[in-house]
Amino acid sequence: MNRTDKYEDIRAIADAVCNDTVTAEQTKQLEKLLSGNPQAQKFYHEYIEMHVQMLADSVPTMEVVRRRMQVDEVLIRPVGQQEYPEVNQVSPVLDGAIKLPTTHKSQLKKPAYLQWLVIISGLLSIMLAVIVFIFGLADSEDTNLAEIIDGRLSIVGAGSIHNNKLTSGVYYTEKTTQLTLKSGEQLSLAEQTEIKFYNDKEIELRTGKLSVDEAAGSYLVVSGPNFKVRSEGSTLTVDLTHELPQITTGKNTALIPARWRPNHFWSFNGLGDQAQDFAGNSAGIPSKGAVRVNGLVGSGAFQFDNTKDARINVGSGGGTAPATGSFSVIDGVTIEALIVPEYNGVTFPGRQHGEIDEIFRKDQDDKEHRMLLSFQNDKGKTMLKPEGDFDESLSFGLYLVGQGYHELKLPLDGKENRPTLAELKDGKAHHVVATYDVKSGLKAIYLDGQMLAYYQYPPGSKMLSGGSGIANIGNSPNATGHAGEAFKGIIDEVAFYDFALPEYMVNQHYQYFQQGRDYYGFKSNRDTLPKEIEIQLPAYQTIVLDPLTGLPATTKED
Repeated sequence: MNRTDKYEDIRAIADAVCNDTVTAEQTKQLEKLLSGNPQAQKFYHEYIEMHVQMLADSVPTMEVVRRRMQVDEVLIRPVGQQEYPEVNQVSPVLDGAIKLPTTHKSQLKKPAYLQWLVIISGLLSIMLAVIVFIFGLADSEDTNLAEIIDGRLSIVGAGSIHNNKLTSGVYYTEKTTQLTLKSGEQLSLAEQTEIKFYNDKEIELRTGKLSVDEAAGSYLVVSGPNFKVRSEGSTLTVDLTHELPQITTGKNTALIPARWRPNHFWSFNGLGDQAQDFAGNSAGIPSKGAVRVNGLVGSGAFQFDNTKDARINVGSGGGTAPATGSFSVIDGVTIEALIVPEYNGVTFPGRQHGEIDEIFRKDQDDKEHRMLLSFQNDKGKTMLKPEGDFDESLSFGLYLVGQGYHELKLPLDGKENRPTLAELKDGKAHHVVATYDVKSGLKAIYLDGQMLAYYQYPPGSKMLSGGSGIANIGNSPNATGHAGEAFKGIIDEVAFYDFALPEYMVNQHYQYFQQGRDYYGFKSNRDTLPKEIEIQLPAYQTIVLDPLTGLPATTKED
């Protein structure tokens, strides 16, 4: 197949350009056909020049000259002359659009061939400027992003090394290598590091380890497998050589995790007769036993009166069968809330179980597959992991595939740094979080930023949730006709995630609450959560990142 047949689509659009009939749709198609394809770009360039030369054959005093300036420019001029006053110079178009010149009435008096020369010259100047700008055809110092000071790199893909200077592309270090970026940062790459340079401000670390020296007034964005980190002009080390990614921060390091948003977030700050979901589509319907009060954070919260109507129905999350809907999770789960409890923990004569105050509960079509976080007082339960007899407690229940339904207990007994129920009922707001991580198999309950109860399942133990059953804040979906599981007290800032919040972030959320902010560090009363956040990391520490989300998991001790 010859080149003309190979690039038939490009040739057809080029003909339209030369005939002044090109459309906007053809222009967009041309950009796609030329993008990242140097051979196609070369064919297009030569084809346009050929057409211009064919026009010149009928005007033998003309020649085609390519002149190297800031952009690659084509001029049509009389042979032997340096300038031709009738040829308009058109400013390059840099927004990606190809704009065709129009012929005005004042031009009709010119000879016909001069009109064509003006049109063709304008077309060529515009098209070549666009191609040079978008596809980087200009061969200049501006394309160099870094200079090798010491060491050796090999090209993996779409890069070039000339006189120890690098362009954008993918490289691999055969030995420890030091670079100076055009933006001023000094970069050290460990042996066997693969790195992609997008520009002198954005780098992707694929394997290995890199370190950045301090460069005041500058910044560098380094992307990892599930995160981005900004140096903000300070020192930075990103290390992918361990099982979990690690970041050693400088004075001012910011982390952008790939995954952090909850599936649902009821801050209770909105107005009206619904509890708006600021992260998903499960607005809550409060019953008369749940009334708005001043917020523990922000403007609003709900007080629950311990009656059968003390509930906020937040729906099924769109679930129609087990493992469907927004309450169905694969990687893990987190239930998070602020509470001022008034749980009395009473027991009933002749009954195994005492009173229950549900903070959050979601069932499927049967109670066996329920998910709950609640206050309980019971004895003799067989579905506890770890097993034992407990009085007043916080209980976190889940159904795991191959394991069945189990509850994890946080005894409120005042032992081993745990509070008593009386201490928890001090009239102050408390932060309670329940998490389960499928990959590690760790199930945990946190209170005021500290992990106070946990159980280790076999890593990879999957959970089953979701379905058509209703979820409620402050009561049980299966107890709509009585008050036996109704909450008494205040609940605020309820969040539901489809992953386990790492321990570092649970503590961070608690610290933000202490500062009067929401869990994500924002001032209260936001209408929605953003798609992306920056987490300011502590200075000069090594932070281990969660491999699933890119969130900080723990700090590494020296």
